Amino acid sequence: MMNLTNQNITNKINFLFLSIFLLLILTLNTSYIKDKGTIILVADEWCPYNCNPNEKNPGYMVELAKLIFAEQGYSVLYQQVSWSRAIYGTRKGDFEGIIGTGKNETPDFVFTKNEMGISIHTFYILKSKNWKYNGIKSVENITLGVIENYSYGNFFNDYVNPNKNNNIRIQIVTGDDALRRNIKKLELSRIDATIEDKNVMNYTIKKYSINIDIIPAGNVEKEKVYIAFSPSNKKSAEYANILDKGIIKFRKLGKLKTILDKYGLKDWK
Repeated sequence: MMNLTNQNITNKINFLFLSIFLLLILTLNTSYIKDKGTIILVADEWCPYNCNPNEKNPGYMVELAKLIFAEQGYSVLYQQVSWSRAIYGTRKGDFEGIIGTGKNETPDFVFTKNEMGISIHTFYILKSKNWKYNGIKSVENITLGVIENYSYGNFFNDYVNPNKNNNIRIQIVTGDDALRRNIKKLELSRIDATIEDKNVMNYTIKKYSINIDIIPAGNVEKEKVYIAFSPSNKKSAEYANILDKGIIKFRKLGKLKTILDKYGLKDWK
């Protein structure tokens, strides 16, 4: 009877020590994850790449970033700001990274080796209009609506920037709802055409139930888009490396496809 009691006591002590050990490991591990900190990523609304941060589907780039960085102990906070503020603040170091940028747009930022999408810059007009993009010369006789500081690939340097002070050729809008304002200007014939990423325009028309007849009128070019990191942050190269490896891994495991399916998109590779 005595031996059985002693054995029970020994078992209880061992269990207690094991529980304390496991709790200590869990606490240390949790502390380690918290110590890695938060990465703040910003952009204006550009669905399906990045959407409203308060919605169930915040954008496929946002979802990818959160999952990839979580595996390395980082949390991601996505904030929606104007595109001009996103570029300025990230460059300055107020934010760790920016979502949906191109290398022509923010050449001094720290980029991943692998892009996170392909943007097809497309002209849009009202169906009642008779116009189609056919090179730079074809744009000179229309009023084009653009968004401030958007790159539009090489078209920005070739046409938008040289004509930015010519209100007859270029009208620039700013703010979080810039695309919808350009769509409204199209409807009211204040501009003849606007230019936007094909996925973004399709998603916006569907999401906001826009029922005016807008049709594509030619593509300028395709451009690789990224999540890029601040040139003022010493950890930016580390962030880019984590994201790079994560994209490759998620593609191989099929996780990328699962996320893209939610937004009705296919892998760009």
